[in-house]
Amino acid sequence: MIPWPAPRLRSVRLRLTLWNVGVLAFTLIALGAALRYAVQQNLLRSMDQDMERHAQMMSEDHGPPPGLPPPGLSPLGLPPLGLDSLGLLGPHPHHDHPAGGFGPRILGLDGRGLHPDHPAFPWDPETFRLAARGQTVATTVSYGAKALRVLALPIRREGRVVGVVQDVRPLDAVTQEVNRLTRTLLTLIPLALLAAALGGSFLTDRALRPVRDITRAAGRISAENLSGRLPVAGDDELAALAITFNAMLARLEAAFEQQRRFTADASHELRTPLTVIKANTSLALAAPRDAAGYREALEAVDHAADRTGRLVQDLLLLARADTGQTGFARTPTPLDDVLEQAVATVCAPDSPKIRLERNIPNLCVLGDADALARLFSNLLANAVRHTPAEGQITITAAPQGGRAVVTVADTGEGIAPEHLPHVFERFYRADAARSSRQGGTGLGLAICKSIVDAHGGEISIESAAGRGATVRVTLPCA
Repeated sequence: MIPWPAPRLRSVRLRLTLWNVGVLAFTLIALGAALRYAVQQNLLRSMDQDMERHAQMMSEDHGPPPGLPPPGLSPLGLPPLGLDSLGLLGPHPHHDHPAGGFGPRILGLDGRGLHPDHPAFPWDPETFRLAARGQTVATTVSYGAKALRVLALPIRREGRVVGVVQDVRPLDAVTQEVNRLTRTLLTLIPLALLAAALGGSFLTDRALRPVRDITRAAGRISAENLSGRLPVAGDDELAALAITFNAMLARLEAAFEQQRRFTADASHELRTPLTVIKANTSLALAAPRDAAGYREALEAVDHAADRTGRLVQDLLLLARADTGQTGFARTPTPLDDVLEQAVATVCAPDSPKIRLERNIPNLCVLGDADALARLFSNLLANAVRHTPAEGQITITAAPQGGRAVVTVADTGEGIAPEHLPHVFERFYRADAARSSRQGGTGLGLAICKSIVDAHGGEISIESAAGRGATVRVTLPCA
């Protein structure tokens, strides 16, 4: 009995579990990162919208009076030397700790505060520059260790940009929310992976249970006991595998049984002529005899040797047919010549009348002439053996759909229905005693089927007890 390879199955279960956990971990981490980014962007977007509404209200309530930019400014409202001339792009003494705390500032295009409570410098020069050109811009900047969200909104009067509102808010609340979400994800993802590992291991073990059952059942099957079958449960892929394996076991069991029966029958058939040879030689050597006595013994030995030789040749042909190495030539062969040769081989003065009917002359088949002659000789010999002298045997050959159909019909004793399914089996004889007395071995029809199969043809037999038999052979035309 083959032991169940448990370590191998456990390694499969471990690999499946690790794969599932790995894929889930990658998915959860990717989703967590995407969720964190989406929440952060949503919070920033909400803050930007609130800051933009507030800045819009500030621009309407406290913006500069309508009119053109002050003299000396560029067409964009910036000093000719830019913000650097005001010292607004470099370090500022209030950048780390801005006066008045964090809040909105209304600035002119020169970068100076237009409200007495607002310091005279922008929160972020870059966003100020873009807002001075007419864009509403929001960005994140760092003031020391503090992260701020800065929004710059252009102030418009009569279609012109006349100032900038910059609002700034600390990102502490946003950072806290994002950090809280990150901590939650870092807690839940490992727990989810642990649960997935435990659940995946359990489910994988349940999924592999039929495999273990199949492995154990297969381990109990051996060459001496092929009757065992695998359990079939459900209708999934494993059940289909078990059904296929059981069908293979059934074929193997039938093949082994046929092989055992074939070996036993061959041994029995070979034992008979060998017994005859041994008995006659022992009798001839037991005491002195005259020439006639020795001749009789030698003739019996010769007859037994001939029978043994024929049996060995038949067994060799069947063995080659089983391996597909018959060595038959596939050449165009006139069917008339083959049938006439078979009739000449079988005909005897006391045999039944054999009539050969040919509907189409010069009909050729694709095959080996010697093998085909043996095929029809065996069929005719079998018909002669079971047909009385006053009976008749008819051979008919005709083309049909690119194939040649040959029928051998006799008016003999026929075959009982219970024997018909077995007539092409090796060593099968409906009447074993009579067939043995007539010199038959039970291999004739089995050899016929092997020859027909090797030529890509078909053979069948129809019969009824007391009504004769008709054998139909179909061969490919040349």
